[in-house]
Amino acid sequence: MNIAIDVRTINNKQSGVGFYVRYLVEALGKIDKKNSYFLITNNQEEEVLGEFAQNCRFLATWFSNENHVLGDLWENFFLPLRLFWNQIDIFHGPAFLIPSLYRHRAAVVTVHDLVAYSYPHTIPIKYKYYMRMLIRAATLRADKVLVDSYSVKNELMDRLKVPEEKIHVVPLGVSPSYRVVNNRNLIKSVKEKYGIKKDYILQVGNIEPRKNLPRLFNAFSLVKEKTNNSYQLVNVGKKGWLYKEIFEMLNKYGLQEDIIFTEYVPEEDLVLLYNGAELLAYPSLYEGFGLPILEAMSCGTPVITSNVSSMPEVAGKAALLIDPLNGEEIAWAIHKVLTDTELKNRLKNSGLERTAFFSWEKTARQTLEVYQEAYNP
Repeated sequence: MNIAIDVRTINNKQSGVGFYVRYLVEALGKIDKKNSYFLITNNQEEEVLGEFAQNCRFLATWFSNENHVLGDLWENFFLPLRLFWNQIDIFHGPAFLIPSLYRHRAAVVTVHDLVAYSYPHTIPIKYKYYMRMLIRAATLRADKVLVDSYSVKNELMDRLKVPEEKIHVVPLGVSPSYRVVNNRNLIKSVKEKYGIKKDYILQVGNIEPRKNLPRLFNAFSLVKEKTNNSYQLVNVGKKGWLYKEIFEMLNKYGLQEDIIFTEYVPEEDLVLLYNGAELLAYPSLYEGFGLPILEAMSCGTPVITSNVSSMPEVAGKAALLIDPLNGEEIAWAIHKVLTDTELKNRLKNSGLERTAFFSWEKTARQTLEVYQEAYNP
């Protein structure tokens, strides 16, 4: 088969979807020597993909996946011609997109979440309607729809009436880079690099309403009072959207000196930040999967996360689950992990066991099975 994958979400400062695409195509390159791969790029992904890129052909464009004017025109009208000219058998849109005019052979789309339907108030209005249009069109045109979790599968069936037989749940993996690091000097150096002066609670995710940071700030202020101001809260993530009100909450709780915003950090630093943290606090309002849960567990870091959407599915019994709408419950869980050594060790050990069920190789093999099924319906 000739398989085309849109990899334009990969860049030097990628987050969730970018990591998914990067690790998926790298794993496909390792397990699949039979099929030919064509990667749709805008000239910055080849360096990130490294060795795998040497064995692929590239269909380059100047338009990024975030260009919603000229880029959309290119994706929907010119890209189908390029797919036809290159005799593509399978097109995979790993970030919600299938070209409107694509009718040659088979199409697979990955829908990572339905936040535009489930939590529309957490995203800009224009983006809400754009994503609703994109997801609805893609799920109608696709031969197969990949989702990261059963939670998203159920949403697609309930909200958009996508037939169950069309949806395939393929969980994400976790990179081997996320591992237990026992070198305390390395951890000390990364703390110094980001100005962390105390033991700390870690939160990983872009700064936007869905990540529920105001309630986490509230919970942290309560924990501060109970622990004699012994901890800092460290947020790793870029500024997303609608973030100004989030920063205003710092003044309400008087936390300007106690919370560190690192912005984006490279993966090698993030691994060390996980290892140095007392716990990961991940009280998101909604996730299609929640990669930081697995990343933290792989580093032996206890995890507190929400009891909604996909997060219980990913965490299993290896995390302490909380109601993300209850700041006092978030505070109780954080304080419990900080002060209960037996619980902390249990979460660490069960988390390491839990991550054994997830790998990018497994994700790639299951994805390849869907390609084959789509090509031979």
